[in-house]
Amino acid sequence: MADALVLPSQRGEQPLLPPPSARSLLLTLAGEMLPDRPEGAWTTALLQVLGGLGIEDHAGRQVLARSAAAGWLDRERVGRSVRWQLAAHGRELVAEGVRRSETYLAADDSWDGRWLFLFVSVPQQQRTTRKRLYGGLDWLGMGNPTPGLWVSPHNERVPELQRLVADLGLEDTAVAVAGPTVGVGLTEAELVERSWDLRELAEQYRRFIDQVSAAPEPAGADAILLSYLDLLNLQQRFMRRDPQLPSALLPEWVGREAAALLRERRRSWARKAHARFWQIVDESA
Repeated sequence: MADALVLPSQRGEQPLLPPPSARSLLLTLAGEMLPDRPEGAWTTALLQVLGGLGIEDHAGRQVLARSAAAGWLDRERVGRSVRWQLAAHGRELVAEGVRRSETYLAADDSWDGRWLFLFVSVPQQQRTTRKRLYGGLDWLGMGNPTPGLWVSPHNERVPELQRLVADLGLEDTAVAVAGPTVGVGLTEAELVERSWDLRELAEQYRRFIDQVSAAPEPAGADAILLSYLDLLNLQQRFMRRDPQLPSALLPEWVGREAAALLRERRRSWARKAHARFWQIVDESA
């Protein structure tokens, strides 16, 4: 397959972000493409596209097997071949990712002034639980201004927060509250400053805008497919770092310009990328 052209930083310059893992790229590929057809895609096709994204064949086979063991991909043997579909857990992950992506890419920047506050404590000896909690709260875009307190302006994420706390068995040591601040203690500007350090992310966004704006259009169907998947994966990793603060809290945030560029490129390449992927699948049958 032809090289993807969207990210010059991945072709010898300093990377925008650390290189994605094989699991991350498979999640991007499967989450974007497999919902198109319930019958799924052949191993050969998935490995071919992962190979174009820089994942060697043996690593691709390993991550497919691990994804089946983790319960988010199902495999179906058809003769001597194997076909892969999203499992129920995989469909849940994809649905959640789509909702988060739509919010991230949306031009709507409204905010009702209410915060989501989580007060939680984890016993010192439960290090694994604490690590999982912090990872989940990072994914929800919550900041940590003071010990034991996590905040976000995104009240719509309450159901996801409920699931996280329940899954970790922290119902007895956590309480969440939604509402505006009332002028006691930290101001909202101070709350933002203490909760999130966005300097490195802002610089990554600026470099992304410069590099993608200067990159030539992908030439050919393979390059469009790989560029599109590169772009989606980068967006997903940006989303993990960006709390998506409204302009009322963070005016002139460069991430909004980056999201607009991502939105434009996705609209431009999506149809051709999906068509090329399923052409590869059909050719692999």
